[in-house]
Amino acid sequence: MRGYIDIHSHILPGLDDGSVSMDQSLNMMRIAYEQGIRAIIATPHNMPGKGCPAREEIQEALLRLRAAAEENRIPVELFRGTEYYYREEVLQLLEKGNGMPLGNSDRVLVEFGILEEKRYIQNAVKAIRGAGYYPVIAHVERYERLMEDLETLSGIRKMGACLQVNAASVLGGNGRRTREKVKRMLRMGLVDVIGTDAHSDRKRGPYLKECAEYLYKKYPAEYVDSLLYGRAKQWL
Repeated sequence: MRGYIDIHSHILPGLDDGSVSMDQSLNMMRIAYEQGIRAIIATPHNMPGKGCPAREEIQEALLRLRAAAEENRIPVELFRGTEYYYREEVLQLLEKGNGMPLGNSDRVLVEFGILEEKRYIQNAVKAIRGAGYYPVIAHVERYERLMEDLETLSGIRKMGACLQVNAASVLGGNGRRTREKVKRMLRMGLVDVIGTDAHSDRKRGPYLKECAEYLYKKYPAEYVDSLLYGRAKQWL
């Protein structure tokens, strides 16, 4: 697979605050294809207030969307996943083997509160590793206290975590200050994977092409390949 792989997408209809309908999900897939994406890992929220769908619900929604995409001749592959808001309940799910990792891997997409303490995130990484999984920290650029300390970020990666950054943040869509921090992470090789975190077919759509073009201009092609599809290909 040479196309890009989006490992963070709220594309499944009606499960969280992402896509609201099958038509919107199909439009998101069309946009993704135009953006060069050839595979998407669907990652509905598991977070009180945004949705906590059961594994069976996710699998059923995934199969429905796959069938609709095939019927509409949209050549983008779909894989299952979940974005977990980390809490004790999530750790219990993982320990019991009832979690939903990314694709066919042992990687789990995890998010935190934006003001979460560094120590809490470090302890979460240890706990997830202890449950037999490797955490992929979603949109890491949002966590203000963690981003203040790149040494801690590096240490978290050495513990087995991967760091995911949103495509929009690379281009400044989440503010200049965030963009500068992301650029510093990229220069240091601390970013592991880029995702769209798409929620709709509008402003928060699965836009990746402009980000990819920028990255290939600024950083070594081998590194950018790993960010956009190389690493994620191992998880499908």
